Amino acid sequence: MSSIVYLRNPKSNTIYAYLNESIWDPDKKKCITKRKCIGHVDPETGEIVPNRKAKSRECPVVKCRYLTKVLDKVSEDIRLSETLALSFPDDWKKIISLAYYLLVTEGELSFAKQWSEQNNTPYNQIMDKAMINELLSGLSHNNISLFFTLWKLRVQPEESYVSSINFLQSESTMDVYGRTKDFDFNDISSRMKMDIYFESRTNMPICYQLYNMASGREMGDYDVSAASFSRLSAFIDEEAGDVVDPSLIAYAKSNLIVRMKPDNDFVSDLIKKAAPSMTNPENYRTLFGVPMFFETFMQHVNGKKFYIHVFFDPDKAVGDLSTFISIINLCKYELEMERPVEAHQNLYDKYLIVKEENGKTVVEHNSEAILHHNEFLGYSVIASNFTRNPSMAMVPFLQRRAITKMFENTYNDYDKADFNLFTDINYLSRIFIEFVALILRMSTESIMNSRKLNKSMTFKQMVNELSTIKTVKVPGLKKQLQTDLSDTQVRILETFDIDYEMD
Repeated sequence: MSSIVYLRNPKSNTIYAYLNESIWDPDKKKCITKRKCIGHVDPETGEIVPNRKAKSRECPVVKCRYLTKVLDKVSEDIRLSETLALSFPDDWKKIISLAYYLLVTEGELSFAKQWSEQNNTPYNQIMDKAMINELLSGLSHNNISLFFTLWKLRVQPEESYVSSINFLQSESTMDVYGRTKDFDFNDISSRMKMDIYFESRTNMPICYQLYNMASGREMGDYDVSAASFSRLSAFIDEEAGDVVDPSLIAYAKSNLIVRMKPDNDFVSDLIKKAAPSMTNPENYRTLFGVPMFFETFMQHVNGKKFYIHVFFDPDKAVGDLSTFISIINLCKYELEMERPVEAHQNLYDKYLIVKEENGKTVVEHNSEAILHHNEFLGYSVIASNFTRNPSMAMVPFLQRRAITKMFENTYNDYDKADFNLFTDINYLSRIFIEFVALILRMSTESIMNSRKLNKSMTFKQMVNELSTIKTVKVPGLKKQLQTDLSDTQVRILETFDIDYEMD
């Protein structure tokens, strides 16, 4: 039973109204009364004026803003934001904000909500799963094709090249079933081929076409064709099995870039020529996160010039040496145990010496051949008839690994169910957002390269540095606060022309 009781405060002469409620107390086995103040009595009207609700306490807001400010600046300078706004007038801020997240975290879209709470983005709202689902299901092939057309007009490539990668399209149900039933299915059925067209001078991604590798079927109705590019550079990789006569490179009618193996005197002599000064600090660069040294030479054939770029990757040299020694020791063991492997015969002949002593097979290392092989570990030689820029020559070969890694995470355990990646429309939309992130990545790397920032840090290291700068908005203070900036952080912000003085 409830009732209202009025009590007067003798000091202020204010009458307060209390709500009395009778509640059964099982421990005391009797009814007890609980009293709660619900307001005071207005002396003029006699009505009860309810108590005011307690004010919620405001807490400081901590965010990272300089990382996205750098990406905003890059996007505006290359007019990516403008092109997206023309192609996706209602959704472009969502697209580019998700591209920011994918670029700096390399994570799954399922966790974009937490990141958007801690960073300022063009969308300026929380990127929850409902918003992302709606976006993925709403990006049409026509809008994506329109973006490719407008972006190509924006880039205006004089010379282009196409780079092909492949990545997992979906879980292969047939492959899983086949393993349980002892059937052999080729896992190519679950992979996607992606032809990406780039502008040769800046390595700017322009557009792409997708194919199912098993059927060859085009994925996505995009207006993309190699015939629409007036000049496409050719890339040849001897490591993939192609062999090129260096003297013919200068006479090629189209622009040509060739990665050559040190299997001939021409290439090996160039490496020996470059080796003494290769590791000088001025030759150091970081390309796509790979630290390396390089030197460039000009060659002539009957008055025709071409360029030779010699690269040295010290990390690759160490890794290749360890792998090579392990392989040679394995081959030696195979012969000593008289269990030769036919596929290893070339290694036996080249790097091992087999003798018969006292009726036993004795296997020794061919030290001269091994030393000759190790002399070229970590080296790459690229020849081109049109570019003397070593970064331009090397990036197309390096970027395949980095780009494949970016798209490899498109289909993952978290996102496939949360965002219906089983459907073509959502999956292809997810790939497009990753492509926007790739444009930002290449543009940011290009600025780092042109302003020598990549001599001291990789893209990921730059992201980590900017992520530690926090701005703090304290309730009651008009001016925001921010954490101290290190010399490295100031240098990064100045590289991208970002004003870091607080307003």
